[in-house]
Amino acid sequence: MADRATHYLLLQANQQGIRRHHHGRLLLDTGCFFMLLAAVILTAPLLTTGGALSGTLAAEPYDAFVALLLWLLGAALTMLSLVAGQFPALAAAAVAIAMQLRNYLLRGL
Repeated sequence: MADRATHYLLLQANQQGIRRHHHGRLLLDTGCFFMLLAAVILTAPLLTTGGALSGTLAAEPYDAFVALLLWLLGAALTMLSLVAGQFPALAAAAVAIAMQLRNYLLRGL
């Protein structure tokens, strides 16, 4: 009976360790995705117009603001991925939010 309980507890601890590593990896990947998306938002007008913009980096003022927000979110998620094992509840909540936002932005792909 004690062997079964020990085996069960070790199995649960191992699965939680795998999930924690998985959360950290998801946070890192999603953070990198958001930072890359921000860079694409800022550089897309330069690539599509041949670099002939009138001194602005983004075509619309809100493009730069959205890019800044996405980059900050990506940087925060990337930093959170480093400590995902120490704060599993926070990491799980951040993964849920990040995956919903990522699925919303990529729903057509």
